[in-house]
Amino acid sequence: MKFDARDSRQFVVNILPNLVFGLFILFLWLIIVGPAQVFGEEESLCKITGSIIFEETGEPLPGVSVMLQGTTYGAATNLDGQFKIDHIPAGDYELVITTVGFAKTTIKDVHVVLGQIVHINVPLKSDAIAVKDVVVEAKRLENTEASLLKDRQKSNSVSDAISSEEISRGGSGNAAEAMSHVTGASVVGGKYVLIRGLGERYSTTQLNGAELPSADPDKKSFQMDLLPSNLLDNIVTIKSFTPDEPGNFSGGIVDIGTKNYPESFTFRVSTSMATVSGTTHNSNFLGYSGGGRDWTGMDDGSREIPDMAKNTRIPDITETLTDSSKAHLLDRLSKSFNSVMAPRPQAAPINRNFAISIGNQVSLLGRKLGYLGSMSYNRSCSFYRNGEFAKWRLQGAYSRTDSLDPADTKLTDSQGSSEAIWGGLAMLSYSLHPRHQISANFLYTQSGENIARYMTGDDRVDLSEGQLLETRVLKYTQRNLKSFQLNGSHDLYKLAGLRFDWLGAYSKNTQDEPDLRFFSNSYEIDGSDTVYGVGQTSGFTYPQRLWRNLSEDNSSFDIKISKPFRQWSGLSGNFRIGGSFSKKNRTYRERVFEYDNSNQGRYGYHGDPNLYFSDAYVGLMDSSYGFYRFANYIVDRTQPISNYDGKQKISATFAMIELPLTSKIRFIGGTRLEETKIDCVTQDTTQYKGKLRNSDLLSSGSLIYQLFKDMNLRLAYGKTLARPTFRELVPYATFDFVGDWILIGNPKLKRTLIDNYDLRLEWFPRPGEIFAASGFYKNFTNPIERSIINTNGEVQYQNVNRGQVYGVEFELRQKLDRLNSHLSNFSVGGNVSFDNSKVRISDKEFVTIRAQDSTASHYRTLWGQSPYIVTLDLVRTGTSAKIKYNVSGKRLSTVTIGATPDIFEFPQPSLDFGLSQRLLYGMRLKFSAQNLLDSSYRLIQTFKGKNFIAAKYDTGQSFSMSIIYDIG
Repeated sequence: MKFDARDSRQFVVNILPNLVFGLFILFLWLIIVGPAQVFGEEESLCKITGSIIFEETGEPLPGVSVMLQGTTYGAATNLDGQFKIDHIPAGDYELVITTVGFAKTTIKDVHVVLGQIVHINVPLKSDAIAVKDVVVEAKRLENTEASLLKDRQKSNSVSDAISSEEISRGGSGNAAEAMSHVTGASVVGGKYVLIRGLGERYSTTQLNGAELPSADPDKKSFQMDLLPSNLLDNIVTIKSFTPDEPGNFSGGIVDIGTKNYPESFTFRVSTSMATVSGTTHNSNFLGYSGGGRDWTGMDDGSREIPDMAKNTRIPDITETLTDSSKAHLLDRLSKSFNSVMAPRPQAAPINRNFAISIGNQVSLLGRKLGYLGSMSYNRSCSFYRNGEFAKWRLQGAYSRTDSLDPADTKLTDSQGSSEAIWGGLAMLSYSLHPRHQISANFLYTQSGENIARYMTGDDRVDLSEGQLLETRVLKYTQRNLKSFQLNGSHDLYKLAGLRFDWLGAYSKNTQDEPDLRFFSNSYEIDGSDTVYGVGQTSGFTYPQRLWRNLSEDNSSFDIKISKPFRQWSGLSGNFRIGGSFSKKNRTYRERVFEYDNSNQGRYGYHGDPNLYFSDAYVGLMDSSYGFYRFANYIVDRTQPISNYDGKQKISATFAMIELPLTSKIRFIGGTRLEETKIDCVTQDTTQYKGKLRNSDLLSSGSLIYQLFKDMNLRLAYGKTLARPTFRELVPYATFDFVGDWILIGNPKLKRTLIDNYDLRLEWFPRPGEIFAASGFYKNFTNPIERSIINTNGEVQYQNVNRGQVYGVEFELRQKLDRLNSHLSNFSVGGNVSFDNSKVRISDKEFVTIRAQDSTASHYRTLWGQSPYIVTLDLVRTGTSAKIKYNVSGKRLSTVTIGATPDIFEFPQPSLDFGLSQRLLYGMRLKFSAQNLLDSSYRLIQTFKGKNFIAAKYDTGQSFSMSIIYDIG
């Protein structure tokens, strides 16, 4: 990137104040807590923490006694198997671990250094297996990535995970960006995560085990960019079904874990700045004058429907011809809307981020109370210009042409986007007893995104030869998520060793699109004059303004009861039963207003949007011969069918067993009964109601064979399902006005049943290392697919008979000290997946295709499915550095009409780099660069070896610098 004098001024205006603010926070904190606490000079900072687990299953062990030999220092593990011994003098100790039913274990050479925390993980052996005492040497937990790999090794499911350490090292700003590091995962639109190439309907997103609702009216998926990365502790992706998890997935369950309270005092503050090539400081960035509080992610009310238009019936133009009161009422209503209907160029600011968090454990009534509070704010912009957009089609028979017809629509495309996202997390956890613990957390996120778009070019669908099209979109999307969770764990060891876990959760997700504006016009150059026209372009008539609001509430309650037991040879097993109930309510409302114009001559459009929608061209113009005449005036186009309410209730019970068949082989299996009730109804009482009533028995079984101590072979089967969304069940039509298909809901949709088969070999050579090879096969009954239903460009979600997906995955994480001791700080890793899919095209659509192409197949790939996904990285610890490469194969984006080739999203390879260096006194400096290859986003139709661009634009390179101050 080139920098000039303007960049220096922008540094002073934008970057310097944030750096000064960050240093001010640091200085203030030094004054408050004093240098002794900051620099670790108090003896109370000497602590030993850790966790105790059952070696056979990886389950945490509560109530275990942990003592320092020859002292009075000690503790008991809590329900999560965790312990903490603090206020320890520096020195060397032996740790003695005892509990009923397990071999006494002694950890030697525990070296406690002033100002440091020693963390130890200890697996205990059952006394049925080892009756002698066990003596081992102390080992510190190397990193959280190694801890997650250990959890995966003991997991009942085929799973993948990424830790907060890896998220930070990769420079991910939110949960969606972090998911690009997970095996078999790809991210669409910067928000939606696809697992194993399957569409978003086949994945479920959870927050700490509770399902999150979607705020997108057309999708099931949760928009994962809402969760800033500094709130995340880990993300675990479960790919095989066990009965204690919800059954509405096939690709995977993405469980986002928020940060837990720390074992000692922590405080962190960070600030960062980022520039994006082609965006930052670009004076041609497209925007518009929105609300005064857009920087907060919330509209200030300036985009609200004018008060007088909310509840006032708008008179029809025929009623105003001779009625003075109605004519003046229509005049006031038309002028009550603001006049901004087109984007304007403005300078794009630098991207910025700020985050702060604090946490600790304290004593309350003699018991441990943990707390964590965290907040973050992010402001970012993106921009592209001279993008391409086109619609191609096949004319005539497939065999008689070597090329697609020249584009019906071929436009140049420019778009500016600015977004503000902020969020906060508050968490409390109280230990009522070493065997009883309750926790609560509250998550709040808010985002607002401004989009201004301008397109111009040929449109042969609606315009005559020589005419050109101009079209504009102004869109503001405001999203909000509130989530509250209360959970408890209780070890009832005196009651046959039962463990009781429960979780209650409530979340509310909203998406508000106030004053979504569309304005298109035609123009034709006639000599030295330009002739403009409005109406009958690009599939809609006149300029429109829409207000759309979606609100979805989700409440759930889960109970799980576990009973440990000894099988015939004394090995430990576990029997688990439980149930859950969830309720979801959605409300969707839409108001549509349109500008009509009965006087296109004198008050017609002449090339200036600001003038055309000003008071001089809007409302009552004159009256003559007893008639009132208007220029632009407002018409209410709201349809009752476009407003709907949805309700969903799902109740479930399950029973499962974890049974060791031998010391090397474990069986996990059981069944889950899910009862589903979905109702979806529009405000148009003449329409069908979307309704679903199902009772499904979902069974699963898996075998885990421990080939060696560090190697597992997994074989799993599970039956799961995928339900249609509310939008897919509602029978009304929507489209995006420019270049999109008309989407019509289908109240007769059925749910999809899926048989899932998984095979995985996983090897964990050393902490932090893994090699895994997986294969999977999925068979779909009644899969839901987008199908073309007529030549007018109308599509509908329909059930087709069968679908199949199969593939393989490989994952590697390897330290390089095996090659040379000088490379001990380096590791390489990556994951590769190869997938294939096919789904049978509906008979009605296939007839249309065969009319042009007699050789066409009755099958196509699933929507959103990529044939391959590759992620490779090289990591250095110490002075932390990471370089990562990621690419996904082309995936089906849009199904087209007849034998015209479908539109595919082509690969967009990405190369990212991150560097982090610790400075003095808890300070850290971090640099990251993303999309170094400057790859373009491309939608392409391929016909007989030739590529035809349907959409293309550049996303730009991003460079950021962060300064972080961390205590603890």
